[in-house]
Amino acid sequence: MLAFASMIGIPIKGYVKNIQQDAITLQIVYVTPKYWTKYMSKVYTRGYMAIEYPQWGRAEYRSLLKLWGKESAWNHEADNPDSSAYGVAQVLNTKHGTPAPLQIERGLVYIQHRYSKPSIAWSHWRKHGWY
Repeated sequence: MLAFASMIGIPIKGYVKNIQQDAITLQIVYVTPKYWTKYMSKVYTRGYMAIEYPQWGRAEYRSLLKLWGKESAWNHEADNPDSSAYGVAQVLNTKHGTPAPLQIERGLVYIQHRYSKPSIAWSHWRKHGWY
């Protein structure tokens, strides 16, 4: 599992802790595969949520699938021409070329900060067309 997880970029708690220390020193956070797919984004998100947001569970993941499906169709290169939103989560002020895992992590942090969980963000999106 560890070998497969590291190939596609799923963080493992012990691995993440070691990388965080190295990232502070080296300013290198992500090494992503040359080709990143929508499926890889979904797998990474599910793994990351299981580690960092275990209280959310499957229902929240399903809400997130719908939310980011509407926002970007899970495309890590999705660009909103009307704003500075970019990537899977369509977080504002995301620079072009930001690695997909970082886009996902920032999107989850934004959701937790603003809505507390993806189902509330999805409910807001259904009412207003944005989150």
